[in-house]
Amino acid sequence: MRILIAGFNLESVTFLPKPTTLDEFERVAKRGEDLLSSFEDTNTVPGGFIKACKDEGVELVPLVYSEVGAAASATDEAFDHFVDEISRGIRAELYNLDAVLLGLHGALVTKNGRTDLDLVSEIRRQIGNDLPLGVAFDLHGNLDPKFIDYAEVLSAYRESPHIDMGDTGERVGKIMIAKLRGEFDPKTVIQKVPITLPSIFTATKVAPLCEVMAEARRQEELYANILDCSVVMGFAYADVPQIGISLIVTSKNDHDTSNKVIAHMSKLIWDLRESLYPKDSVFNVRNGLRKALEIKKNEQKPAVILEHADRMNDSTYVLHELIKTSNERVAVPYFWDPQAAKTAHAAGVGSNILLEVGGKSSSKAGQPLLIEVEVIWTGKPKFQMGGLMGKGRPVDLGVTAIVKVKNIFIWLISANISAINLDPFEQFGMDHLDFDLVLLRSKTHFRAVWEKESCGIVIIDTPDWGPALLNTLSYEHARKGVFPIT
Repeated sequence: MRILIAGFNLESVTFLPKPTTLDEFERVAKRGEDLLSSFEDTNTVPGGFIKACKDEGVELVPLVYSEVGAAASATDEAFDHFVDEISRGIRAELYNLDAVLLGLHGALVTKNGRTDLDLVSEIRRQIGNDLPLGVAFDLHGNLDPKFIDYAEVLSAYRESPHIDMGDTGERVGKIMIAKLRGEFDPKTVIQKVPITLPSIFTATKVAPLCEVMAEARRQEELYANILDCSVVMGFAYADVPQIGISLIVTSKNDHDTSNKVIAHMSKLIWDLRESLYPKDSVFNVRNGLRKALEIKKNEQKPAVILEHADRMNDSTYVLHELIKTSNERVAVPYFWDPQAAKTAHAAGVGSNILLEVGGKSSSKAGQPLLIEVEVIWTGKPKFQMGGLMGKGRPVDLGVTAIVKVKNIFIWLISANISAINLDPFEQFGMDHLDFDLVLLRSKTHFRAVWEKESCGIVIIDTPDWGPALLNTLSYEHARKGVFPIT
């Protein structure tokens, strides 16, 4: 048995003005044996695919895998490039393959509005209908029910933070292998629930969402024919008709039970819609900083400030206020500004320079800050990701500089990566416990580590492209009737 693995993965913030280019996908793309060596034994979807195939004695055909993370809509050039590469790669092996496993996000959108569904349907068009496709999705995908017309096995992460990416890839792989061996005939149903939520309210260990996820697991235990019940929370910052929550239910060809589970889960989620959207739990900048200092008082661990609306890791709202008012020791890890990083790197360690930082991704990211900084570290760091989510994944920050203004340490990076674990400290010989405040720009993924490593978390809302108040965004393509936006 031979199975091909591939992936083209992006969480598209369609409101951002500058598209994600082919070059950005190529910078992180892994192909052939490099794909295997990069992802084997990692907590990632391709890592899970690899494990499932190796455990079951299946021969792997590694093609290409590119995952940018969260950024603006993809260029259609990038979309076409990877659709063609994946399709050509499958056709070249077509008569020697038993199945294909794809790692997709589910919230990819191009500048012309094409999505993951278009990607899968085009691949299917080019390779024909005989070869089974399995797809692993992110928990934040905006899924179209028509996916079941093109793929035989579909599932998604169950956790946010996504500490189960490897498990998801392995689950999709093992269901596919069981199908190929004739052990059962998996059939999937996808049902939309007309709710979309800000990413910060999709942490699966936080009530009431934890109760929804627990009920999904209970449904799997209750019915012997149910193989998987995935609650896909959707992505509120991709303005598409299929925005919002989806239920993926896969059974051993038992449509009646699948529909029963879908009806039960849909009603449960809809009835919880108001409590799933606790919009009053976030602070403005000044009140949030005040709250963080109150939490930190007399505590050994730092307080975390979450500037969640920043979708490109370069928003300046909180940093500006910290520079004006704070005397505390503050860490600002993984602040995306390739231009500032390059300037500081060229100046060298020990230099004192005037530097413009941040606010470059769009007009909503805040004003760029002109500050005098001391350069305390520069380099081009590469390492394997630590923590829980994505553990073992290769990381390349590009040209990087750590600069200091007052007692505020800023990690200027060239690759747009969110800080979700202790890597910014451990990889640079620092200790997070030496800081009073840590300013993060993740959404939920930081919680896997920072709920334990901080004395508390304060969520701050700013007028960037990922706000908690979704009615501040101008949706044009979202279908009618989706709570709370239409």
